[in-house]
Amino acid sequence: MNNTHLVRSPDFRMALRVCAAGLALIVAWLAFRPATEVAGGLPWDKGNHALAFMVLTVLTGLGWPRLSSTSLLLIMVVAGVAIELVQGLPVIGRDVDVLDVVADVAGTLLGLLFIALASRYPPEH
Repeated sequence: MNNTHLVRSPDFRMALRVCAAGLALIVAWLAFRPATEVAGGLPWDKGNHALAFMVLTVLTGLGWPRLSSTSLLLIMVVAGVAIELVQGLPVIGRDVDVLDVVADVAGTLLGLLFIALASRYPPEH
């Protein structure tokens, strides 16, 4: 998926990259907090996962436009699985939930769909 036509400005691409990195840090902080500190977000935990991964996918895909859809999907799946594995560590005290990874993948696929649609129907200049 070469999306270089969507974000032509190197400065805007850099801003998207900074936002993607910032969101990744926020997601990691939220995911790795001990269970006693977990609260907030959407009423449905899986919605939190899907929304976070959808936005992260869009920011990453537009920030690194030469990254293929397959590579982006693989990166997001590995990140989702890694989050769950870390959450399963005793020091974190949270549960591993395969459905969280399913929600992560669903959000990633929605993000990829958004990028594909934006690529197909780019804004007119």
